[in-house]
Amino acid sequence: MGIKGKILPLPEKLGEAEEYATKVISDNATYQLLKPYSAFFQPSDKRGTNESVFEFFYSNNELNEHRGQWQPQQNGGTRQWAPSTAFVALVNDPLIGGNRNVLVALDNQNRWYGNLYYRSPATDPTYVLRIAELYLIRAEARAELGAAGAADDLNAVRDRAGLTVTTAVTREELLLAIENERRIEFAFEAHRWFDLVRTGRATTVLNFTDVDKLVMPIPVSQLLIDRALVQNEGY
Repeated sequence: MGIKGKILPLPEKLGEAEEYATKVISDNATYQLLKPYSAFFQPSDKRGTNESVFEFFYSNNELNEHRGQWQPQQNGGTRQWAPSTAFVALVNDPLIGGNRNVLVALDNQNRWYGNLYYRSPATDPTYVLRIAELYLIRAEARAELGAAGAADDLNAVRDRAGLTVTTAVTREELLLAIENERRIEFAFEAHRWFDLVRTGRATTVLNFTDVDKLVMPIPVSQLLIDRALVQNEGY
């Protein structure tokens, strides 16, 4: 159940999130947080490491187009996507980013670019689900439920990043700390928007008021194919 712009998790669903995250985390022969942070995507011959739960594989015959859109011209890319100034400051702060500053680099024009997808040719995997997210899913579920262990799960991810333990204690502090950790940990893995929408914080954090923009428009091509579809409000 929920309201527009916020998903209200049922207690039993939070319990299931904790349960199933624990099943994956407990399989530590298969899934592990690799140290340092860069170990799951560097060096370039690494694919399907113990960090990855689900990823898309690419090859010389089927390249990952994300690579070119992140990389600058000097590396054969277009840099159509670039990290924000705010993110660059956060990830380069040793007290926040820790060793995750490997995610960004400067090109020959002194511009920051994202460096998660960097291989040449572009055979970089796309990371859909990593073990780090299971730790943070369980941390969030435990914080919401008032269960023990939320800070421990958060600290596991922070430790891998070379950071000290969290100072968060209350439910509200823990949830915000987890949100902020996800912002850095999964910076180029398309989580941030969905995290903010599902927790009802998108309008506040991103400073907009039109709640219709919390959902994307249905493509016109699909509306033309299926006349029963109704465009989302606001479009």
